[in-house]
Amino acid sequence: MLNLLLRLFGKRVVHRAVASHTRVGGLLDVRFGFALFRDRRVPLGLKLLAILLGGALTALLVSLEIPLEGLLTLLLPFLTLPDVVVDGLETVVGPFVLGALLLPFLAPRPLVDRIRAERAGLAGGPVIEMEGAGCIPPVS
Repeated sequence: MLNLLLRLFGKRVVHRAVASHTRVGGLLDVRFGFALFRDRRVPLGLKLLAILLGGALTALLVSLEIPLEGLLTLLLPFLTLPDVVVDGLETVVGPFVLGALLLPFLAPRPLVDRIRAERAGLAGGPVIEMEGAGCIPPVS
């Protein structure tokens, strides 16, 4: 019964929880963070700081999981190997993903706005229309 409920509602709940954060242009945009990692205009020091902060957050999350994982290991010893694999993957991938989430907040705002505009196809920035500047004079 639990499997049926998870299949019916689990995917929808996870999708709704994650979809708002993965939209392009949203507050937490992982794709944009990785684009900033690849961009040469973002200083290397900021990229390393983002990875370092991501590693610290990952270490904090792993340390908070240790008591529960110890209890689960005692109660269900056959789940130990999959848990070690998940922890290893979390330790390797976590700093990069969390760093990608943090990098847009660490990089200079004008640079982030310029790169965001380039990715959106607005390379010249927003268009400002000025009345009477190089246009056809109005017909009276």
